[in-house]
Amino acid sequence: MDVHRKYRWSIPIAFLCLSNVLSAQETKLDYQLILETKGEYSDIDKKSAVNPDNRMGLEQFASLSQLYPILGFKSSGERLQVKLQAEANIQNYNFAKDSTRFSFQELYSQFEWQGKHFFVFGKKRLDWGTGMIWNPTNFFIQKDPVRTQNRLEGIFMLNYTLLFGRNTVSAYLFPEKKGKETKGALRYEYSQGRVDASLSLVEYGRFQQIGYDFSYGGDLFTAYSEGVLKNYTRLPSLNGDGSFVEAWQRRKRFRAECVLGAVVLFNSHWSFSGEYRYREDAMSRKESKLYMHGTPIRLELFDPLTMGRHSLFGSLEYKETYSRWSVSLRSFYDASTNQLTLSPLGVISLNNFQIELNGMFYNNALSVHNLQASLLVSCFF
Repeated sequence: MDVHRKYRWSIPIAFLCLSNVLSAQETKLDYQLILETKGEYSDIDKKSAVNPDNRMGLEQFASLSQLYPILGFKSSGERLQVKLQAEANIQNYNFAKDSTRFSFQELYSQFEWQGKHFFVFGKKRLDWGTGMIWNPTNFFIQKDPVRTQNRLEGIFMLNYTLLFGRNTVSAYLFPEKKGKETKGALRYEYSQGRVDASLSLVEYGRFQQIGYDFSYGGDLFTAYSEGVLKNYTRLPSLNGDGSFVEAWQRRKRFRAECVLGAVVLFNSHWSFSGEYRYREDAMSRKESKLYMHGTPIRLELFDPLTMGRHSLFGSLEYKETYSRWSVSLRSFYDASTNQLTLSPLGVISLNNFQIELNGMFYNNALSVHNLQASLLVSCFF
């Protein structure tokens, strides 16, 4: 098993906090066990420009099993509340013995003083952003756009949060072994009635990111937006002659990325959700044509859903009266590459049991697969 060495030294500290919790008078223990098993069948496109004749050696069938043991302790005093949260993740690919991997999704302690001051130490999720599919403000952790539930992996942090009125101010420090990679962040949040908004700043050395979030929730609709200005990029690019440019070689300047989205409730059964994303550092239509027709395929640029600057997502959903099952038709469209992906999804939820059946249909030569079908079974204890 492969344990994250980076967080190994935080384990004894967590148990030290646990001893303080157990010694308190009012102690609450919460535990949960989540078991997920996912089976996937893929029809591999042998004419794919990215993966001709399956040079990648992809398999038609694949499986992933994940076990999440979750343990939480909470101690409540007159002024002070102490919380310890631990969530592990045990993964196994294709039921192979040598593919088992162990890690901590979360392992942190939180101290709350008078309901206004919060101190966090350890590995915790950082759920920034209002976007349903894309969330550019969350520099640290990105969602999986094809998953209905994202159990994101946390990041090691020191955090102080102050609540006053309708306002929240948070300061973060993300230590790294290499001092130059240590990051810091500030975030201000405001909430009143149906309006939620935030401003954030991420700083690490020569690189900065400034972000915003805004959402308005009505009775029958919700509208939201989030965006960033950042003077770095993780995406490689192409020159006018088609030559490849690594991400670190691209000129450092501020680039914009933003998301606009909305959710509309037609009635108790039908709803529609949609998002538009713009990425200034992604490929333009001209670069996309070079990539598709003249340039040797580079996997660093490949994205099976959206590769260009302009991306669209839409979903039409029908939900049963008691939310025991739902069906939806989701679609991803990339305007720069004319890439369309259709994804029907069915979900059955019965008490502590959930089944998801999902399909992905791809339309052009940039795709690796013609079709992907997956069955995900989740059990909650």
